[in-house]
Amino acid sequence: MTEKQRQQLMAALRSSGVFVTCGIKRANVMTTHWGCLGTLWNKDVFLLPVRGSKLSHEIIGETRSFAVSVPIKDMRNEIAICDHISGFTVNKFEELHLHPKRAKKIDAYILGECGLIVECKIAAAIDLTADNLSESIYKDMYAHADFHTLYIGEIVEAYNR
Repeated sequence: MTEKQRQQLMAALRSSGVFVTCGIKRANVMTTHWGCLGTLWNKDVFLLPVRGSKLSHEIIGETRSFAVSVPIKDMRNEIAICDHISGFTVNKFEELHLHPKRAKKIDAYILGECGLIVECKIAAAIDLTADNLSESIYKDMYAHADFHTLYIGEIVEAYNR
């Protein structure tokens, strides 16, 4: 992943957010406004938090992969709607008029509307719990005990469409 791509991804996370796609047979798209880029185990990684109650959590757990798709045009409306509908009840690709395309190196779709694509395979998954979080984060972020799993995705491909 180039430095320019890193900056593009982090800028999108800080502003409107990015799309995360997972699965082929059972596919979903979600958004995130949180994430980290870094190096672990001598590999470039993207850390993705996903709540255990989400369809994407199930799919990523099964497929052990996900893709991050960074919009190249203003998609704040689609991101906002995607944030508030459930993949358990609707096909978000159809609902949002998104055009899924096959990823290059993982069994997932990417979004045709997006320019930067980051494909990840799961290197590790850490379930966050009341026992392994600071008290302040637990109180501020998990009042309803809807914890995240922190997926550490090894970046296996990053490209601009």
